[in-house]
Amino acid sequence: GVIYILDEPTVGLHPKDTAGLMKILQKLRDQDNTVLVIEHDVDTMKKADYIIDIGPGSGKYGGRVVATGTFDEIKKLENSVTGSYLKNPPAGKTSFRKPVVEAIQIRDADKYNLQNINVDIPLKCLTAITGPSGSGKSTLIFEVLAKGLSHDKTNRVSGLEQFDSLVKIDQAAITKMKRSNVATYSEVYSEIRTLFSKTDAAKKAGFTAKHFSFNTPGGRCENCEGLGYVDSNMLFFSDIQVVCPVCNGNQFHYDVLNVKYKGLSIKDVLNLSVEEAANFFLDHTKITKILNLLLDVGLGYLELGQTLTTLSGGEGQRLKLAKELIGSSAGKHNLYLLDEPTTGLHPKDVEHFLVLLNRMVDAGNTVVVVEHNTQIIRNCDWVIDLGPEGGTKGGKIIFIGAPIDLKEKSESMMGKYL
Repeated sequence: GVIYILDEPTVGLHPKDTAGLMKILQKLRDQDNTVLVIEHDVDTMKKADYIIDIGPGSGKYGGRVVATGTFDEIKKLENSVTGSYLKNPPAGKTSFRKPVVEAIQIRDADKYNLQNINVDIPLKCLTAITGPSGSGKSTLIFEVLAKGLSHDKTNRVSGLEQFDSLVKIDQAAITKMKRSNVATYSEVYSEIRTLFSKTDAAKKAGFTAKHFSFNTPGGRCENCEGLGYVDSNMLFFSDIQVVCPVCNGNQFHYDVLNVKYKGLSIKDVLNLSVEEAANFFLDHTKITKILNLLLDVGLGYLELGQTLTTLSGGEGQRLKLAKELIGSSAGKHNLYLLDEPTTGLHPKDVEHFLVLLNRMVDAGNTVVVVEHNTQIIRNCDWVIDLGPEGGTKGGKIIFIGAPIDLKEKSESMMGKYL
């Protein structure tokens, strides 16, 4: 008689481990409990007795029930993005980039559970590091490769000198600061503030770009210091946040809010989603370039004013990636290391994300992703599979090559699921 509610329990799990988790959830159900699972994982959907699909889009474009029913019933419903994907999942890649002679060479890696392995990671390819949970994937990439332990006799890494920069994008929170939001972090906000300062109304009032910042005194509401809310002391309980009684949550002085660009105030713009803002600022190249990159990493539904502390690990990682790409110069050869970037992504969004990853490689970069997501893995150029199990039973190289060949490798857990 218990209701269990789980939020994406398969995150970070190899498909083999997902199958084990599903047996446990089914066992809980069979003991007369109710199990609710928020998920994007297709294997989990297949095992579910009933599916509730919410959409049709993300963020402010969602919030409605678009389909309900069994897995087979959902597949037949065209108004469901999930259903249409389940009915016609895109085929895996058939043509792969051929690895070049140059490679990052890792020799005698024995950090944690790695068992003195030697591996080459090809340059200018999209490479997936796969294997069961705890098999040593993150250790190999983020503890050995990223730290370039060439001075350590047991963990020799060579080839990093070929890159202009090494960019590590993991699941760590971007910031704990309540003042940072999507617009400020992506640096699109400085362009927007400049735009507002050039309007006739701003010039008449003597406002500069600084007046449209909620982080500095001038145009912001000083009662809440531009946050839009104030903390209320609850004595013996945790403080709660209440809407600022002076600005009513608008963050700025009344005079600043009266300055409009195309009919919208600066606060109205912060309330726009990335997708809405991309259309709104269509005639401004610098702004649309940044917003289009946020769209490419699957963050079109986030509001420009959404604080970074409210983002999930996967959202934060994709925002970090977008910022890297915003600041990167054409013609550079960078090494990008990503730790399960598809966390929290719907299969449809994964397709868009793959386009971005391939675009990065086509621009001359090397991209390495630690992944369990078969949708990503089968579309990579190269796979390095660790295993055969996790912990002390892991840390060995099981397979190196194209994903299409991994399917034939009987010892590989990932091969079976591909």
